[in-house]
Amino acid sequence: MKNRSKLLLIIGCAVIVIAAAILGGYKMYRVHEVKKCGILLAFDDYNEQNWRDHFDLFEKYNVPVTFFVTLDEPNEFCLDAVKKGHEIGCHTIGHVNVTELSDEEIKEYVIDPIEIFKEGGIEVSSFAYPYGAHTPELDELLLQHYKTVRGAYFYELHNKADLRHGYIDAYPIDNYYFETDEEFQSSIDAILQELSENEGAVTCMYSHAIDGGAWCVREDRLEYLFQKAHEMGLEFYTFQQWQNF
Repeated sequence: MKNRSKLLLIIGCAVIVIAAAILGGYKMYRVHEVKKCGILLAFDDYNEQNWRDHFDLFEKYNVPVTFFVTLDEPNEFCLDAVKKGHEIGCHTIGHVNVTELSDEEIKEYVIDPIEIFKEGGIEVSSFAYPYGAHTPELDELLLQHYKTVRGAYFYELHNKADLRHGYIDAYPIDNYYFETDEEFQSSIDAILQELSENEGAVTCMYSHAIDGGAWCVREDRLEYLFQKAHEMGLEFYTFQQWQNF
């Protein structure tokens, strides 16, 4: 009887030690991840076929993307994107300027999609303003419903707290803004260098599609971003990944 009690005591202690080691390792992993610098890559509007055609590119470089869509309900693309590790965010229904909407229209075009997408199996916790048009009052209102609201046109470093609940800026990488490859690469190099020097910082970049058009980013330029970031030990995240750290 004494031997059995002693054996149970030993087993119990071993279980506690193993559990503590696992929990400690998990906590260390979380601390490590939070300290790492991150890039949030977003594509706005709705370019389903173009985005689908580049799922393999994102997978090749292990880059999860947040797609800010202008849909009134989730569709097969949204479900497929989430299954592949990407995120679906809201960009209003129909790409409308939120600053020009009435209170009732804001509810219909901006807030109601959260529940509509949820019913379709998609959690939406991030919002991007069309045209980057917003006000502090709108930010305050929408942050009652979204964890993160996103602007446009500006580069800025943010911290984890901004992503959990706040407004963040985003830097455009569309071809329109860069006359030459050297200009694009120089801009990316400077941003990634500053990002790498700020522990736990995150920045957001966005485009609309991957192509040679003005409001797209060329594939070779996007690959330059991916390769350079990985060379510097920088990771890509969705908005929700950072919201949940």
